[in-house]
Amino acid sequence: MKFLKFALYIFLPVLLLNSCRDYVEVEPVGNNRILKYTSDYRGLANNYNDMTSSGGIYLLSNADAEFPTTYQNGVSTIWGNSYTWQDRIYDPSQGDADWIGLYKAVYYSNVILNGVMGSEKGTDAEKKEIYAEAFVHRAFAYLQLVNTYGPQFDPASANSEKAVPLLLKPELFSSLERSTVGQVYDQIISDLKDALANDIQDSPQFNVLPSKRAVYALLARTYLYMGSYQLSLDNAEKALAMQNGLIDLNSLATGFSYPVLIQNPEVIFSKTLLNGYVGIPLSNDLLNSFETNDLRYNFYTMAGTNFFPTYTGRGFGIPRYSQTTGINVGVSVPEMYLIAAECYARLGQTQKAIDNLNIVRAKRYKSGQSYQVSASTSKEALDLVLVERQKEFIGKGFRWFDQKRLNLDPVYQKTYTRVFKGQTYTLAPNSAGYVFPINQNYIDLNPELGK
Repeated sequence: MKFLKFALYIFLPVLLLNSCRDYVEVEPVGNNRILKYTSDYRGLANNYNDMTSSGGIYLLSNADAEFPTTYQNGVSTIWGNSYTWQDRIYDPSQGDADWIGLYKAVYYSNVILNGVMGSEKGTDAEKKEIYAEAFVHRAFAYLQLVNTYGPQFDPASANSEKAVPLLLKPELFSSLERSTVGQVYDQIISDLKDALANDIQDSPQFNVLPSKRAVYALLARTYLYMGSYQLSLDNAEKALAMQNGLIDLNSLATGFSYPVLIQNPEVIFSKTLLNGYVGIPLSNDLLNSFETNDLRYNFYTMAGTNFFPTYTGRGFGIPRYSQTTGINVGVSVPEMYLIAAECYARLGQTQKAIDNLNIVRAKRYKSGQSYQVSASTSKEALDLVLVERQKEFIGKGFRWFDQKRLNLDPVYQKTYTRVFKGQTYTLAPNSAGYVFPINQNYIDLNPELGK
């Protein structure tokens, strides 16, 4: 058994005193404080900053990003290493904010799962609601972790490669031996099914709270990454049966009319990337893929002069429209339509794939202008869907996860190159560059992480 170093933020007294004092009612026990009442656990579950933080370092590495030459001189070593797919990202004095934030969400979830059902001054319904929510938060965190720090799930393999530690109890002493890719995915699915089994609420007051539709949507995303297309489709359609509204960009006067995250009718479950990743320059190939009548170019992107440091080009605009709107990487209605479209294409149902694709496009193109696409084969439909994902999910980093999973298909494998400070770097299909290294500092403190 290994002491969990603070690299994983597993110090309960410090966390509760420093991170949750405004949210959690606590009573002293000796020199520590503990959660006692159901309202304490609700406060912990509603700790917005910690429960919604979702990393995002892969945003620097995915093909959507392209650093102009002048911009490159001002980026940090961490950004430069991530942008060029290095096998070591952090200097010895640095921490990995993505790893810390995601494991903090895991730890909070474990605290809730371990204690809320035995808490005081709460109804059974209140306790069960919080309990079910914690499974969803933990599942989301592990889906981010395994896809950032682990190899791609391969439906044709045993998925026995090591990924990340599976911590399922709020223990101060625990082994940090890494679980396999397959084990982590099994736990994600188990957690989401446990949320359903515990009657997760259908319609929470805010989209930052987990819900039944969020569970279905996360299952759809998870099964998509696993290559289980029928299961992914089934869950995407369940989510759409509960929430299917899309924003008609024609109805917005400017980008500043775009709804803030908590009021966005497209968001099923809100999770945001760290604020530090806002403003990354977008690649010219991506920007040039937008057709003239596609409103997303002006609503989803804005000139690089709006960011700091400024640059020539364009960045993801939505986070700049409001201080309360970050980069949402939680599940959404358009994602469900595009997952359904991809799954239909992969299952040989070409017209249904195109129908779902056109539902999204109808709300993204100028009124009265042609937006519909067609395909005569499922391969043509799949190609259209994959391009649409790049444009609809611009600036969110989903491209990285798509690159990883598409590497399994020789038809879609691609070698990426980029020049940084005069040197050319290459990312080959299925290379080690697709797996972010665990910070060496954490391995030094916990050697089993490196095994």
